[in-house]
Amino acid sequence: MDCFYINSMIQALILAASLISAAPKTAPADTSRAAPKPSLKANGADPVFDSTRAFRYLKEQCAMGPRDPEGEGHRRAIGYFTAHFNGLGLATVSQPFVHSDMATGKQVPLTNFIVTVPGRDPKRKPVLFCAHWDSRPRADQEASEMLSSRPILGANDGASGTAIVMELANLLQKKAPLQTVYLVLFDGEDYGREGSIDEYFLGARWFADNLPAPNLEYALLFDMVGDKDLHLPMEQNSMKQSPEITTKIWARAKSLGISQFESKLGPSVLDDHMPLQSKGVPAIDIIDFEYPAWHTQGDTPDKCSARSLGAVGRLAASLAFRGLP
Repeated sequence: MDCFYINSMIQALILAASLISAAPKTAPADTSRAAPKPSLKANGADPVFDSTRAFRYLKEQCAMGPRDPEGEGHRRAIGYFTAHFNGLGLATVSQPFVHSDMATGKQVPLTNFIVTVPGRDPKRKPVLFCAHWDSRPRADQEASEMLSSRPILGANDGASGTAIVMELANLLQKKAPLQTVYLVLFDGEDYGREGSIDEYFLGARWFADNLPAPNLEYALLFDMVGDKDLHLPMEQNSMKQSPEITTKIWARAKSLGISQFESKLGPSVLDDHMPLQSKGVPAIDIIDFEYPAWHTQGDTPDKCSARSLGAVGRLAASLAFRGLP
């Protein structure tokens, strides 16, 4: 092992310690994590994104039930993600925080997950790959009041992006990325009520206020990327803030023959990339917002496919191991 990998792992541990110390006293950080294994390979072929395994991760999340912050599935999912990342021996910390519900005043505990993987090139800025892992507490797009009051399963809206991040962790455990990669799962993205934007993107807001690396090359958000009929145009807020990076990412997808990425302008979406953008981070949202089951009880695994996850995962793996020009 060369000195760079040793120094990188030390920096990762320092980062982990700093994140834990920054957590609010009302929600102490979980310090139980496996010691990082400094065995990342620098050479050899790039590992292949396993779309079948990623789809299994999507279904396993849904098998826990809704992962809304006040549900049993939420608690089970925290253990599930902890076991996954710790089992890979990557430098992982949880980032707990508490949200005060604006309607009820209730204190709602939430948890982000941050995985740090040192890169091969210390001169390159780190990158961030992220998704939200929570599911929506209410199905506000349902016509029936009985159905609209219940939490959704969130197969596409939550589990799909998270499944990609989980599978990326498998790949990065086998081979070091080009530059340092942060894999982050946000909690509380979908907690808000219609008309109250301040209660959305809670985990992303907290993370953005406590950035582990102030000088990111870019952040890539995966949200609603599992739809069987996947179409991924360029999200407008991403293009407005970071047109050059967004264009390069879609060009990479084209070079890989990934047809789901469409070189046209899509809708403007308010999402977890917005808090990052507000801190000056170039943040790009990969999202298919044309999803009929959005915020309904129909957002279930049968609406999703391994093929769609594989399309996005292949692009992400290429960016992690080869970087952008």
